[in-house]
Amino acid sequence: MKDQEIIDLLTRYKNRTCTESEKRTVESWYNTLDFKHAITSGEYESIKEQSWNRVNPIQKKKNNLYRYAAILIAFLSFSVLIYYVSQTNKPNLVELSRIKPGTNRATLILGQKDSLDLTQLKIGSVVESNGIKIKKLADGTISYEEKQTASTTGLHNKLIVPRGGQYRIILSDSSVILVNSESEIEFPSRFNETERRIKMVGEGYFEVAKHKSKPFIVQSKEQEVTVLGTKFNIEAYRNDKYITTTLVEGKVSVASEKEQVLLKPGEQSIFDGEKILISKAKIASSTAWKDNLFIFQSVPLGNIMQKIARWYNIEVTFENKELAQIQFTGSISKYQDIEQVLQLLEMTDKVKFAIEHQTIYVKTK
Repeated sequence: MKDQEIIDLLTRYKNRTCTESEKRTVESWYNTLDFKHAITSGEYESIKEQSWNRVNPIQKKKNNLYRYAAILIAFLSFSVLIYYVSQTNKPNLVELSRIKPGTNRATLILGQKDSLDLTQLKIGSVVESNGIKIKKLADGTISYEEKQTASTTGLHNKLIVPRGGQYRIILSDSSVILVNSESEIEFPSRFNETERRIKMVGEGYFEVAKHKSKPFIVQSKEQEVTVLGTKFNIEAYRNDKYITTTLVEGKVSVASEKEQVLLKPGEQSIFDGEKILISKAKIASSTAWKDNLFIFQSVPLGNIMQKIARWYNIEVTFENKELAQIQFTGSISKYQDIEQVLQLLEMTDKVKFAIEHQTIYVKTK
């Protein structure tokens, strides 16, 4: 694609005259960029000069991606500038600066008394508890390792991840769990000889170590998932109506008091408290959070804002219930500043946002 063709495409996008295919192309480019803050009118001349100066030297490179990105930066700098200067109800930049993406944060409860703030625990630290070594690895992961002289009874542990956090843990059987915001898992420091059972509230992505004689069981409210070794995601928040289980690899059994179903890779079960329904899974969007992304494919805005609220530790209020039902498709990094996430949603021209303290108000545009 020639440079002039790129500019023409971006112009059609801005004027809303491009095709759906062209729209997806531009937005995929846009999602690779990283605007660190809202642009103010006082930055206009500086942005204009710096953005267009980037285009000339990079155009000579053979790699088209660099050239596209350079032109896109120049074009979108003006678009973002116009957006922020022209909005009559633009978010207060001070309020935006207080809202940060989530980080690795969690508290580990050992038994009935001991509590560890894992954020404060130094890399390389080792804590010994009931014959188990608990170590904080270089990437922040907490790892459980049995000592040879370990006792036979495992101590009850609980990992609590707050809003605005996530945490990765390696259990004593080498199974790995990435625990999402506002979630908890309960597990023994050492599993017994017959099963590996944990309890979970919220969302977690599991990579279960294989052990033919010892099934791994995840209990979430009124549902149990049983596996021997596999990769899957469970979303089971306290106030959600549904429990969603998405299978990436292997096989799992999903059971309630009334029925039991077997999932195959690429399938998803949805349990509403009565029935378990199986459908084809949207793996990318269901597990995007573990790869530090938000990916939405025809998802209601209410669900989207719920995920955003948990990750950015904010509250969300809708002007009316109808707005929560509008469906969106798009993707963006979880570590983008909140204004970039809201801007992506506002590009649809269906909603606008106002921010006051730690609350985002969703309004009709």
